[in-house]
Amino acid sequence: MLNVVFKPHRTHLKADTADVQKVFAMLQLIPKPEVAQARPPLALALVIDTSGSMQEYADQQRAQEEIQKQGMQGQQQATGDGSYQAFDLSLETKLDQAIAAAHALIDDIRLSPGDQVTVIHFDDEAKPLVRLTPLANKHAAHQAIESLRQCSGGTHMAKGMHCAQQELRSLSPQVAKRALLLTDGQTFDEPACRPLAGQFAEANTPLIAIGIGAEYNEALLRDLAAVSQGRPYHLQTMTQLHEILTMEVGSSVHEVVTDVQATVSVVKGVTLDSLTRVYTSLSEVPLAHPPYRLGNIVRDEYTVFVLEFTVAGIARPASRARLAQVGLTGHVPGLGRRDELPPRDLFVTFTTDEAATTAIDQEVMGYVQQKNMDRMVQEAMQQATVDPERARQTLQVATGMTQRIGNAAMTLMLHNALDELNKTGTLSVHTRKTVALGGRTKTVKAGSTMPLEGGLSQEEIRTLTGA
Repeated sequence: MLNVVFKPHRTHLKADTADVQKVFAMLQLIPKPEVAQARPPLALALVIDTSGSMQEYADQQRAQEEIQKQGMQGQQQATGDGSYQAFDLSLETKLDQAIAAAHALIDDIRLSPGDQVTVIHFDDEAKPLVRLTPLANKHAAHQAIESLRQCSGGTHMAKGMHCAQQELRSLSPQVAKRALLLTDGQTFDEPACRPLAGQFAEANTPLIAIGIGAEYNEALLRDLAAVSQGRPYHLQTMTQLHEILTMEVGSSVHEVVTDVQATVSVVKGVTLDSLTRVYTSLSEVPLAHPPYRLGNIVRDEYTVFVLEFTVAGIARPASRARLAQVGLTGHVPGLGRRDELPPRDLFVTFTTDEAATTAIDQEVMGYVQQKNMDRMVQEAMQQATVDPERARQTLQVATGMTQRIGNAAMTLMLHNALDELNKTGTLSVHTRKTVALGGRTKTVKAGSTMPLEGGLSQEEIRTLTGA
């Protein structure tokens, strides 16, 4: 089913001490060639915000210019999101562009007639505008998408999530599922959203949480995506939506192993602290209820997880010892079976050789640094409005790490944030959302890392990342 690599960031630990020692292990998965020949059937739930704010013009600057140029007077309109001035302009609204992107998704040639789709709207209420139906019946899907124009009200995202869950719940675990969730505002039912995300995780249904503009709660979308092993996105403009949906379709049709679950057992004196998917995107795996759900695995690419262990409380003599064992199961829809892989052991050697304990595996460390860099970036975004100087220092360290890892996209994003912080003393809402969510989809494949620059030593990097 899968080729598996399971190795620690260091192969030697100090012997004869009960002090705390950290071990980070890379779990690298890639489908075997025979598994990668056929993809599973796919089911997509389009869950689209149709609240009153989605009726706003997508290009607000152009709308303002047209209003001033024509000297127009607007009419007050009330919605569940509040009230606003309505103007009669021949410009696309956010909902218009969402509808266009949804139509393009339905017509994507990578989707097959047997794949299924449901279209769900949410505002004050939520309901499926077309029940889960095969794409052989594209006409019904397109009609449902067009009917989104008839909906309006407040924002109750949990209601839309609940509808999606109901539509997808009867599907086999072998079906690859996605819920594509699009919103532009604060939801009135936020407390109900997070528990629902856990239910999506149990059903192996990643939430692709897409936020538009400056009003939505990016922390909520980040959490929903993380819990369900999905991905969060921030759109500064609606023109980016088509690109994101295209990427998500591409990822979905390449998934050939579904519902991968891991059991992790440890020896006395060892604890599992965290389990994080780092590549191809970053998301924490909840540890509350084993076995741990790792989601679906794409063909022709590595999926990489980092397991963080603490070794403490027992003074071990110089010897080779097993710290942990991981077992994996998953569905292989193309072959019509569920496989269980032989357990993989994590060994280290306890030694009194100080030099041996400082040797670090650069590949594993590259993923560890990306995991911890995300934590630093999230902290910097929170610090930006209350302690700009501390945020600047954190971003400078994170930028140096992205350069060393070779993550050009993340480096550029952080450079832009630093430039804005240096010029204005703060970060705009759009920049905070872009960095907080964007970094989670911009991880890179690790390998040999470049020499450190700027005076940071290897030990300083390990200290900064908690390694």
